[in-house]
Amino acid sequence: MNIKRIILLVGSFLQLGFYSSSAQNLDTTAVSYRRPLFDFDPLKSSFKLDQEQKINKHYFLRMSILTGYREGVEPIKGLGNFRTNEDKENGTKRFYMYNLSIQDMLTHGFYTSNRIILEVKDPSRYRYDPSQGSEYEWMRKNAHCFEFILPSGVINGVKPLEKELCRIFGVESGLKKRMVNALVLVRTSKIDKIRSSQIGERGYDNNGQFRNVPIDRLSSLLYNAGLPPMVDETGYKDPVDLELKITSWKDLPAIRKELQRYDLDLKEEKREVEMFVITEIDR
Repeated sequence: MNIKRIILLVGSFLQLGFYSSSAQNLDTTAVSYRRPLFDFDPLKSSFKLDQEQKINKHYFLRMSILTGYREGVEPIKGLGNFRTNEDKENGTKRFYMYNLSIQDMLTHGFYTSNRIILEVKDPSRYRYDPSQGSEYEWMRKNAHCFEFILPSGVINGVKPLEKELCRIFGVESGLKKRMVNALVLVRTSKIDKIRSSQIGERGYDNNGQFRNVPIDRLSSLLYNAGLPPMVDETGYKDPVDLELKITSWKDLPAIRKELQRYDLDLKEEKREVEMFVITEIDR
C-alpha cells in the first residue's frame, strides 16, 4: 500500500492570532506515523506527538496525511463524508475521512455525478463507473483515507479541510457555471392545465403526485434519478397540481408523455447551469 505523507508544521502563533506557514516546507521528521492494519483504530489519530511537541505551548501543529484504501475499514458516508474529534489536551481538532473516492472527498457527497464536471486528465481516478468492473477492486486501487489536524482555535467551518484536500490533489473545486446538456421544462400552450386547486395537503412524491407546490419541484426527482439538470423556462409562478403516472424517473420518454397531458414538455438542449467543477491545476 502506497502511503503519501504530507505533514506540515506551522510556525508559532503571533500575538494577533495569525500563524505563518509554508506549503513548500514539508517537515516529516517531527511526527511519527505508525499504524499497522491489525492495530488500526478509526477513532484514533494516525499521528503520534513526541514529548517536545506536547510540552511546547508556543507552537501549533498543522498536519495532514493521505493514504490509500484500508482493508476492513468502513467508508465514512453522510454528514459531509467526514467526522471530527477534539484533543483538548493538545488543543487540536482532527478531521478524518476513510475509503472514499476523490470525488466523494471533494464534494462531501452532496452532489451526484450528473451535477459534477471533471476537468481532469484521467476521470477514472476520481469516481467509480460500472464500466470499470468491480467496484471493490476499483476502490482498492483508487480510494483514499485522509486525516487533517489543526489548532482548535483557528478552525472556521470546513474551509480549511477543503483547501487542504485541493492542495494535496492538485485541484480547484467548487460551484461554477458550465454549458451542459439540460432538460428544459417548457409550456406548449397558453391553456392553464396545472394551476393548483389549493385543496389538500401540500407536497409531492416519487409516484408523480404534486399538490400545491412550485413546478420546479420536478427537478429534484429528475436529479435523484441521475438525469441531466432541469432548467425551468415555463415562467409559471403559481403552485401546481399534477398527477403524473410515473413508474421510473429514469424513463424520460414516459415522463415526457405524462407531462404532455398538461401541455408541458422537457426538451434536451444546452444551457448554462451551475455545476460542481473539479479542475486539475498544472504545477
